[in-house]
Amino acid sequence: MVKNLREFVNIDQLQKLQEQFAEAMGVAVLICDAQGNPMTEPSQFTAFCKYIRSCSEGLNRCILSDDKVGKLAANSNYPVIHRCHTGLVDFAAPIILRDEYLGSILCGQVLLEEEELHELPKIELSIAELPLDQGKLQNLYNKVERKNKSRVQSIAELLFITANYIVKLGDAYLTAQELSIKNEKLLTELKHRSALEQQLKDTQLKVLQAQVNPHFLFNTLNTISRLAYVENAIQTEQVTQSLGKILRYSLRNMEQLISIEEEVEQLQQYLLIQKTRYRDQIHVIMNISEDSKHFKIPIFTLQPIIENSIVHGFETSGKPITITVESFIEDSKVIINIKDTGIGIGNEDKSTDHLSTGAGHTTRIGLDNVDKRIKHYYGQQWGINKLEQLPEVGTLVQLSMPYDY
Repeated sequence: MVKNLREFVNIDQLQKLQEQFAEAMGVAVLICDAQGNPMTEPSQFTAFCKYIRSCSEGLNRCILSDDKVGKLAANSNYPVIHRCHTGLVDFAAPIILRDEYLGSILCGQVLLEEEELHELPKIELSIAELPLDQGKLQNLYNKVERKNKSRVQSIAELLFITANYIVKLGDAYLTAQELSIKNEKLLTELKHRSALEQQLKDTQLKVLQAQVNPHFLFNTLNTISRLAYVENAIQTEQVTQSLGKILRYSLRNMEQLISIEEEVEQLQQYLLIQKTRYRDQIHVIMNISEDSKHFKIPIFTLQPIIENSIVHGFETSGKPITITVESFIEDSKVIINIKDTGIGIGNEDKSTDHLSTGAGHTTRIGLDNVDKRIKHYYGQQWGINKLEQLPEVGTLVQLSMPYDY
């Protein structure tokens, strides 16, 4: 909200407007802020008032008087005519923008015809207390122009129109400012919406690309499997069939939840391929408790972790590795432990707080994916709660989920 006239009005233009008004009406004019402090240079000020303001005490009294008449006008929301501390007649029009009093236009420094003075409140003249030449002061007072009441009222009405013009300038400024803010907000929202739409298109394209003629792929794998059977290549047939099952499994809805038992069955297809590749170098132990095997988990929860054990625990050293997968119920929680006897993890990989740190690092990417999907289904307190190197050798990854979900 505007708190000062200077925020939306050019003071030089305001000065020009004030001088034109003073010249046309033949009265002194000054524009003040909400505290009565001058914002412009005085226009058409009488010699009497200039002399009063030449001393600090006189200037202070004038500012207080201007403040008083400005606030009287603000309270009535209409021009006010009154006598200042020296006895001259002043009138003020308030500048009120959206219920906020910002200042006033002050006019006057005139005297009314003698017969009309009784209509204004009586005040006690105190100019004799000012440290000024009283003779000169009286002489300047006698030169102050007199105007009749109807003329003063007409000037006051025109003054109010001028004040309203300034208010309209302020309102136009605020409206333009609000419109600019709304346009900026709208532009930001449109950019965000455009980005989301592009992401959606990209995602849809990736889904389409990932599903391009899967039947052709499966038919090809079936052909390879039959050829392997005809050629009596038993292992080739088994690996081809396992790969086909994995591909069919991967084309399922990634939002789907499946039982631990079903996930382990699909995991066996992946392990068959790896065991065929590495012969007797990889040994896997499965300990799935009866009370946990029907618990639903996100699809592809176990495979990325097993793959990390093989890639980082076995392939880097080439030494035989044992991977143990166990699930059980403990304290109303489903616990899944994946342990291996590989080379273990470095200190930089142990934190579970920033699993996605280090783009391109398959350990981080795979674990982060598993952790985020568990949190998506079960809440932020669930997921990977342990990622640590075992005392002797190897790594432990522990998952936890609510059993009563």
